[in-house]
Amino acid sequence: MRSRETRRESHRYRGAHLGLFTVGLYAGAFGPALPFIAAATGVGLGQAGLLLSALFVGSITASGAVAAVIHARDPRLTAGVGLALVACGLLAIGTADRFAVGLAGAAALGFGDGFVVAATHQAMATGSRPVDTAVNRLNLWFAIGAVVGPLWAGAILSAGGDLRLVYAGIAAVACAAGALILASGSAGDPADGARHGEQAAAPEGRPMVVLMGALLFVYVGAEFGLGAWVSSYAERVAGAGVMEGAAVTAGYWGALALGRVASDMAFARGVRPLRLLAIVSAGSLVASGALLAFGGVLVLGGLAAFATGFAFGPVWPSALAVAARGAPAGTAAVMVTAGNAGGVAIPWLQGRILADAGPRQGVALSVVLCGLMAVLAAISERRSAGGG
Repeated sequence: MRSRETRRESHRYRGAHLGLFTVGLYAGAFGPALPFIAAATGVGLGQAGLLLSALFVGSITASGAVAAVIHARDPRLTAGVGLALVACGLLAIGTADRFAVGLAGAAALGFGDGFVVAATHQAMATGSRPVDTAVNRLNLWFAIGAVVGPLWAGAILSAGGDLRLVYAGIAAVACAAGALILASGSAGDPADGARHGEQAAAPEGRPMVVLMGALLFVYVGAEFGLGAWVSSYAERVAGAGVMEGAAVTAGYWGALALGRVASDMAFARGVRPLRLLAIVSAGSLVASGALLAFGGVLVLGGLAAFATGFAFGPVWPSALAVAARGAPAGTAAVMVTAGNAGGVAIPWLQGRILADAGPRQGVALSVVLCGLMAVLAAISERRSAGGG
């Protein structure tokens, strides 16, 4: 019976899953593509990192609008509009010969990203139970896309292809996802929250929502920053080629996908999301430290990047589940906004440090961020255990 319900749920949300797969595609593709974007637009690698800032500024603006106003609207339309903007932004980035055009494309991509991510997460938070499993499954599709994205970009770019093909292919997937969401209603229905309201767990309270927002702010900066720059780190420290760097990036995102599979298993066994957060945040600190220490050896650096991605996997769905537990309808969109705010400056800053001070200094920022995550997770777990 439960498996039939799970299959029906998966079928119902297949458009949302494909939408998050698309988000993963372009997020992962940035790793191998950023040096080529810099070359095509005539800027340095550090300046090219401003594309990530433009993306996240657009994203938090859009997800903030969802949290404040649009969360009461049909999420199918919100996600469909978002994916149309995603496609336009991708095509602009892929064809940009001036940096200003690339920035405009990244901003459009960000607006679309914010609508898609906020609408699909809101649908899961209000329309699915248990929330932790539904949000985790949604984000597993993001992680799968983030594995395919760097492999797609790396294969084309290392074979002498150009950015237009890389981004046109991802734009086509975005269009397919948008059509599927609008046709099937798979992004969910805001009214679903009322049907599930009696099953909601007791709320964790406003202080825990604030803690989870702060943790997600740090996490998104750490996750996206490392995903965007680990390819360049491998190339500069270990002498990796374009395809080898793309493989390291894909391994990192692939491990994140495995981490989300593992977290799904942990939730099914009754592990509390806060407990899981504390464990994996500490694990990310150890793994990122190993990446900094052993990144000069390609195999060891690749394994450390893999371990860091695996530790990152459960963070987003666990924090979202804790914050959304018994919370008002717009809470998931608020958490998406708080998390994506961390992507405005942190990935850009990491790129500047990597380009100007050196690759090891750039990755050292990941270690610092993982340390902050571990502290916030420990405080949150202690507060929950103490009942206040």
